[in-house]
Amino acid sequence: MAAALGVSAVFSPVAAGAGGGSPNGTESSAPVEQTAEQEEFSPILSDEKPAVAAVPVNNMPNRIITTINGNTQTEMAFNWYTTDLFEDAKVWVSKSGNFDDTLEFKAEATEVTSSYGERDKNGNYIFAEVKENSEGEPVEDENGEPVLNGYYTDQQAHGDDWMSGDYGHIELTDVTEYSYKAKATDLEPNTDYYYQVGSESGKVSETGTFKTSGKAGDPFKFVHYTDTQNAFWNENVRNEAAFGANTLMNALETAGDADFVLHTGDVVETAEVEDEWVDLFGQSQPYFMQTAMAVASGNHDEYALEYGDDPLTEKFNEHVNVPAANNKIDGGSYYSFDYNGVHFVTLNTNDNKESEDNPEGKAIGEEQMEWIREDVEQARANGAEWIVLNYHKPLYSKSYHSLQDEDVQKVREELTALIDELDIDLALQGHDHVISRTHSLTHVPTEENFSNAEVEDVETFVGDNGVEYMEDPDGTVYVLPNTGGTKEYDDVYSKGLDHLHEVRPDLNWMTQENMDHYNSLFGFGGQPQDTDAFDDSHSNNRDSSTQNFAIYEVEDDEMIVSMYQLSGDFMLGEERTVELVDQFGIQNGED
Repeated sequence: MAAALGVSAVFSPVAAGAGGGSPNGTESSAPVEQTAEQEEFSPILSDEKPAVAAVPVNNMPNRIITTINGNTQTEMAFNWYTTDLFEDAKVWVSKSGNFDDTLEFKAEATEVTSSYGERDKNGNYIFAEVKENSEGEPVEDENGEPVLNGYYTDQQAHGDDWMSGDYGHIELTDVTEYSYKAKATDLEPNTDYYYQVGSESGKVSETGTFKTSGKAGDPFKFVHYTDTQNAFWNENVRNEAAFGANTLMNALETAGDADFVLHTGDVVETAEVEDEWVDLFGQSQPYFMQTAMAVASGNHDEYALEYGDDPLTEKFNEHVNVPAANNKIDGGSYYSFDYNGVHFVTLNTNDNKESEDNPEGKAIGEEQMEWIREDVEQARANGAEWIVLNYHKPLYSKSYHSLQDEDVQKVREELTALIDELDIDLALQGHDHVISRTHSLTHVPTEENFSNAEVEDVETFVGDNGVEYMEDPDGTVYVLPNTGGTKEYDDVYSKGLDHLHEVRPDLNWMTQENMDHYNSLFGFGGQPQDTDAFDDSHSNNRDSSTQNFAIYEVEDDEMIVSMYQLSGDFMLGEERTVELVDQFGIQNGED
């Protein structure tokens, strides 16, 4: 059922994402070649702002995604966009693929406002350099608007500073568009289906596929990747959405017959900038339309362009047709589903706004916490053999967010205690762009240990397939497969206490004993990228060509988790290789 550890294969790069073209269909100028010496970006400025091109009308169904929503045996959900309203929008579903047995399902259209970055006629983004005072702070005019030194486009863009986000000022153009949601119902279990979305009065998409679930105990397989997080300012420089698409393509090819894909958040970098959704969904469309998706929201999936502005709490759910338990949409939503006897619980760690329900601003409020308990207890009562959590902000990882995010620390003890009490098998995470997998962990109170965890003493055995299994663990394994994008983090806990205190001063409370204990919680992990960027800093570089994904294979009381690593910069013509880097199994006993 699983590959042997160390197997390596070579796949070709994704054709759709090999360049840095504009997602709006215009041609972009070739990016400026970047060299190691080009670390600072000093553009040649123009006093006159380039003419701003109109955002093209796009009435071909786009930003298409097929999502799990409801009963996975009989239902499937869809989301897509057009510029203009088509009141006869629908989904056509077929078992034959010839659509001679078509089922039709009406779509509901919602008018939305999408904000696009200003571009010139060639599809290059238009930026302005902001005047700064002697202290390096932006200078504003009497109306509070930034004073500009001049204009430039990303045709000139290059260098580490640019790649990391030092891109200057950009204006957004608001456009009215329509987001469509539809759900297919009364489908047959364990069946492959074909579908198209669109309208009879407009255009119709290419054909996609999905599969409904079977009965409890039937074998199935799913892919887990995370943090595609493509930044709009790099679209024409080093397209990050292309790496997200390439990661998913390789994951699906490696899995061979994945039943669905699970994404643990930060689909995009800046939710307000619609270009990022268009680019990511456009590059990934061939793969989004190969299988159903289950998506958790990340913090970036509600971010506004201007730091400090109110989050865009509806934006994630405008793009992704997933349930909202308790009718709660807040930078995403939380929900659950069953697949062949496994119960999946998707949390929303953006539930961190101070409110009556959540006065401390915890990553998860009290209403959601109580829902988790009730949902999992009901799933167990219904006979679920496995419980899998998936969420964005990690409780355990090899980089700094896991022990530094204030909203996570406020909920850590309560949530880890609940996870332990509910006998959660796996917790699938994102947010920290490193690879990690813990041992089976059980909860301890904060007064005993800051991490709220200790390693469970679990019996292990090696199966006939060569995989080492944990035998009936009581604890939880926490998995984080790095990133599907290009943004890389530092494995801060493996580089010594002095390094940690230097690059993450907020963690200066950690002692060597703390660090040793925390590192002991992990069975596998590290910084996959080969880089010297983190020798004396913790800059979030966006230049990685190393991505990871995980494949989960479930059959009856056995689960195998295999983590793979992709290497090779296909934008430089390098071959992409995929290598199995970690693998373990769990055998569940009787509850």
